[in-house]
Amino acid sequence: MDKSDIKGIINDEIKKFVSDSLDTEIKKILHNKSSASRDELTSIIRNAFDSVYRTLWQKKDFWQANIK
Repeated sequence: MDKSDIKGIINDEIKKFVSDSLDTEIKKILHNKSSASRDELTSIIRNAFDSVYRTLWQKKDFWQANIK
């Protein structure tokens, strides 16, 4: 076994893990309510909604007057 064989084996195992187990592991992490990843994802979604709301609020006059 040489270095390229070992790299090939490692790459195959990583691809196998990503395709088989990664989705399940992420689901477990996000399902836990005290997870930092879940908190960060919630924060990102909240900020996105806030940004959309602020943009729509700034354009309120346009929505009320120009769209008929």
